Amino acid sequence: MAENGARRGRLAAFWLRVVAFGLVLTLTLSYAAYVLTPKHDYGICGMMNLYRQPRDSVDVLVLGTSLAYAGVNTNILWRDYGLAAYNLCSAEQPFWISYYYLMEALKTQSPRLILLDAKPAIYNRDYSKEGRTILSTAGILSPDVRLRAIASCVGPEETMDIFLTFPKLHQRYNELTAEDFLFPPNNGGRGGSWKGYIEEDEVDRHERPSMVWVPTKRTINARQEAYFRKILELAQERDIPVLLVAFPNPDYANDHMFFNSLWSVAAEYGVKGINYNEPSLRFGLRYSTDFADWQHLNIKGSVTFSKKLGEDLTAMYDLPDRRGNTAYASYEECARRWFDMYPNEGMKEEGV
Repeated sequence: MAENGARRGRLAAFWLRVVAFGLVLTLTLSYAAYVLTPKHDYGICGMMNLYRQPRDSVDVLVLGTSLAYAGVNTNILWRDYGLAAYNLCSAEQPFWISYYYLMEALKTQSPRLILLDAKPAIYNRDYSKEGRTILSTAGILSPDVRLRAIASCVGPEETMDIFLTFPKLHQRYNELTAEDFLFPPNNGGRGGSWKGYIEEDEVDRHERPSMVWVPTKRTINARQEAYFRKILELAQERDIPVLLVAFPNPDYANDHMFFNSLWSVAAEYGVKGINYNEPSLRFGLRYSTDFADWQHLNIKGSVTFSKKLGEDLTAMYDLPDRRGNTAYASYEECARRWFDMYPNEGMKEEGV
């Protein structure tokens, strides 16, 4: 009897060591994969930083492309309107990534509004580029959601290679810097209070677009439309309103007919939309000074646009003013840090 007990004890100790070794190995490999992943703020950082936000602290969840993260200045929305907004965006974000980002975000946040970028309606690829896939999915910590997000971006032959990281990024060893080892990432020096707004500080002069506004529709990529519908359906399941937004950009004429189709699909779900390219919406945006390039708002443009956006959001939805609420101190910290860096931006006409 004593011998059997000793044998069971040795067996239990053996398996305990196996489990401990497996856990240590898993954590080591996971960290190594993290180190190898590029820490660009327009990819992994926006997703990973969401986990650092207090639970249920995001009232306006912004999903979309670089037009969204460069256009929605969360610091202006906070300072002028007290809106608790977070940009969960990535470069060239297709609707399938927006869908899985939303799925992951809803595990910790209960937004009162989803602001959805319309830009993916013009993307005609059935799948995402490899580099964009890695940057868009590497920050998702839930393995099941991350795997499904990767599978939505690439063919089955690439899914596991991207999921495991090493097959795709093992050659980055000679490119690593000290910042690659920081966990969590420093978000381009912005700290954990950062809400996902990314500054575009160039100035590119454009003429105000002149175009014929026609009702003609161009067919949206079938997969983009399918995931757009999934987003709207998931939002409806959670009883969260969606606002579809077309961001102002000088190249809008190339988007127009695709957006006509997207607006038609949104109407099936009773979803509202604002097209900020409409000539009737004159709110002080200058094409000669407010764009960084052919489609992105620069810092000055983001300030002008976000003042208008905040005005519209507060008029259309019952969104609380969180200023002065200590539970939202990170928003005040984020705005303070930003205005310290850009003290001359976003000044009201009557002063600060």
